[in-house]
Amino acid sequence: MESTEERTLRMEIPPCYVTASAGIVYDGLEGLNGWVLLPTANNWLYWEGTIDLSGYSREMKTFYPALGFIQEGPYWNCFDGSGQTVVTIVSSIPLDPLQVGLQVLSNNGGPGFLDSNLAATGGAQQNWETVLFCETQVNLINANLPGLGICQPITNKQSGSLSATATDTLYVMKFVAPTTLPSGIGIDLNIPASRVIVSGTFGIEPDVEYMMRLKRSVELANQV
Repeated sequence: MESTEERTLRMEIPPCYVTASAGIVYDGLEGLNGWVLLPTANNWLYWEGTIDLSGYSREMKTFYPALGFIQEGPYWNCFDGSGQTVVTIVSSIPLDPLQVGLQVLSNNGGPGFLDSNLAATGGAQQNWETVLFCETQVNLINANLPGLGICQPITNKQSGSLSATATDTLYVMKFVAPTTLPSGIGIDLNIPASRVIVSGTFGIEPDVEYMMRLKRSVELANQV
């Protein structure tokens, strides 16, 4: 690899506030703020964005991720519910939020992991290389702070390949599923603003290596 330049890529994700008048289904959606409520799932929410790398792609540069992490606003909040499962993903191919939810919640895995086949995910299971960075977090309401509805993480796991890529676009998704109890999901959900950061370098490879990497990127994209 020839000369390299360090870069920090970031994606800003807005906060979201939704309410459930009966504590069962989110129907107060004025505060979606760019988020989407999945119509075919049980109160699953997601946000999508892209990071444009086309300028580097035109210069035939390869991106070599080194690390990824998430910065997040002050708190998660949910009254009368239980908690949430949260997944944040940076990938080199677009992902289906419904399939992401099935992979994480039903199969105890996620994009880039093997499928346990407890719930059908079909051809949507991703190759490990396409998932550059992923973080999965489970929150529960802090019972020691009654009346505040503050949720705290009880588990936080990272995965991803940090694989070099010649793609011209990175795809960012944040997926949130409330924990459903017999009494319902609670009367509201307040998702904090967050920021996904991926640091790495851009470099120019010898022509043969670059063309093979570009070919591989196209092959993986066509598996969507």
